[in-house]
Amino acid sequence: MTLFFKQLIRIAAFTAVSLANPIQSYAAMPDDLKFHGFVSQAYLLSDGNNFYGDSQRGSTDYMEAAVNSTWRVTPNLNFAGQLLTRDAGTSDNGDLKIDFLFADLKSVETDTSGLGFRLGRVRNAYGFYNDTRDVLFTRPSILMPQAIYFEGNGLRELLFASDGVQLYSYWDASNNTTTFNLTLGRNKSLSADIIKNFAGPLAQTIHKGGVKDPIYAQLLHSRNGGDSKFALSMLNIHLDLESAFPNSPDSSVDASGYVLSAQKNLASWSFTGEYSLINIDYRTIQGEQAQTIEMAYLQAQYRLQTDVTIVSRYEMSVLDRDNRNESDSHNLMLGARWLPAPNWIIEADIYGIRGTSGIPINDNPGAMFTNERTEIFAVMIGYRF
Repeated sequence: MTLFFKQLIRIAAFTAVSLANPIQSYAAMPDDLKFHGFVSQAYLLSDGNNFYGDSQRGSTDYMEAAVNSTWRVTPNLNFAGQLLTRDAGTSDNGDLKIDFLFADLKSVETDTSGLGFRLGRVRNAYGFYNDTRDVLFTRPSILMPQAIYFEGNGLRELLFASDGVQLYSYWDASNNTTTFNLTLGRNKSLSADIIKNFAGPLAQTIHKGGVKDPIYAQLLHSRNGGDSKFALSMLNIHLDLESAFPNSPDSSVDASGYVLSAQKNLASWSFTGEYSLINIDYRTIQGEQAQTIEMAYLQAQYRLQTDVTIVSRYEMSVLDRDNRNESDSHNLMLGARWLPAPNWIIEADIYGIRGTSGIPINDNPGAMFTNERTEIFAVMIGYRF
């Protein structure tokens, strides 16, 4: 049986179980307990480098499916969680995992402001799209912007959620809203997938790894019902990497930086831009090394009809500002999405990548250097319930 049909069977089974359990018990469920979910499957064809599987021959190795639930216990206490299975080439192996799971306690609420806390595995507010990147319907394209969100590097698990506590607040005025999120994460082990995606071929030299005290913060300001949005996001992450060899020194990585985001929404157009600067300090057996990563993108979306949207985007990534010409990458994408029904989405995108930033290392085994040019055609079908 081919991989494609195996994935179809797995998606069908996952969806059937996800749909059946809630439907069977809806009659007995209180109105404050709700279930939702989504399933999406992609096909990728590339030239130059592989992206999520053997895409140079055509790959169906990009699938996402999840069931999520919210439970409103009291007006001020809510619970939310999501079970996810995600297959993305060598970046994600399709295991079922808890994507997020938290208790939400709203401590203070007035007519114009509120303050609350979330405890558990919480979604990190980072840029405009990080905390909604799990659903095809809510992200801007099939592949997230590599600039800002490290799509091809396979770091979704690290960026999307943290185990810890999150403080959130909001302030409403006559024509604007301001929100603030602060996530203080706790120490936890890195999965084998994260280590493999981060270290590539060097992952075999790492026995285990952990993330220490991750911090995410975001201040977001929205005006006139969301026709203008501005945000400042920050992160601070420390990674400890234990050597697999006796008497060999361990390694560590410190990353800190920010994202500036802006968006303008008109009747038929939406324009989005995000700029990021991240400082990274490596401590390895070779000594200490520092580099600054600079990334940005500009994106335009045009709503041709209520159910058809065209999107185009330019991305720029510089992996080392001290060697800009040797480490820069430039991406262009053009895509279209169609919602034939409220629960269905079909999207097709074309990506042109000049450079190697974001090319999944482990999808291209044995290659000393990845190709400097990559073209990708991607189509994805999604369903939500």
